Amino acid sequence: MATPTDVMKPALASGISDRAFRILSVLALDLERGWVPLSSVAEQLELTSHQIRLPTSELRAVGLVEHDRRYEKGNTGRPTWRTYVRLTDDDATA
Repeated sequence: MATPTDVMKPALASGISDRAFRILSVLALDLERGWVPLSSVAEQLELTSHQIRLPTSELRAVGLVEHDRRYEKGNTGRPTWRTYVRLTDDDATA
């Protein structure tokens, strides 16, 4: 498993935006969490889910983050799409 320092070095050199780096930092602080709801990351950064869409796409484009969309019941009981993100596995990037 990578350490947070190993994750941050490629991110600093990739030219990603400030918001993308903040998302990466939240994910790297706790590497054991696995798949994290994107809405949870947005809440931690005090942003809306719309404000972190583009930075998340930046991270996916450079291969630092992968995402998974799941169709599940929301808080109101109605089915909705939820997006989950996690850091890319070291084995997948090798």
